[in-house]
Amino acid sequence: EFWGKVHFWPSLICMNVIFLPMFLQGMLGMHRRWYDGGQGWQLSGEHIWGLTGFQWNTPISWAAWIMGLAQIPFIINFFWSIKHGRKVDDNPWQATTLEWTAPNRPPHGNFVTTPVAYRGPYEYSLPGRDKDFTMQNEPVEPTERTRRRAVEQPVLV
Repeated sequence: EFWGKVHFWPSLICMNVIFLPMFLQGMLGMHRRWYDGGQGWQLSGEHIWGLTGFQWNTPISWAAWIMGLAQIPFIINFFWSIKHGRKVDDNPWQATTLEWTAPNRPPHGNFVTTPVAYRGPYEYSLPGRDKDFTMQNEPVEPTERTRRRAVEQPVLV
């Protein structure tokens, strides 16, 4: 959590310091793909916050370097988490669809046996269930079968 914040805040600030002046340079008429912005633009004397358009390239460069350095904690944290991080359960978000029935280290073909779907993919908060979610591959109980039949077969008057 801490290293995520160390990566996020400098990246967010530097990204704005990089791209807001670039946007303003474009509004002043700097060409995007010319290395020097074009001769006509370089002679422009318009000022934004005390700097001419061309002088904004220095703060943009500094912010780009700082943003590059801010990626170092992310890279270190990424590889450290792969090696030493906490292992997750098979279904950490308690999703109900069949892809979450695969084991955490999936074998070839993703499933040990072919999963069977007994219900729809979004079965949350069913009455009479202990858990808040019901997986698609959990067999239908007899009481649930009766209740489902009553719900799925409307009475026509």
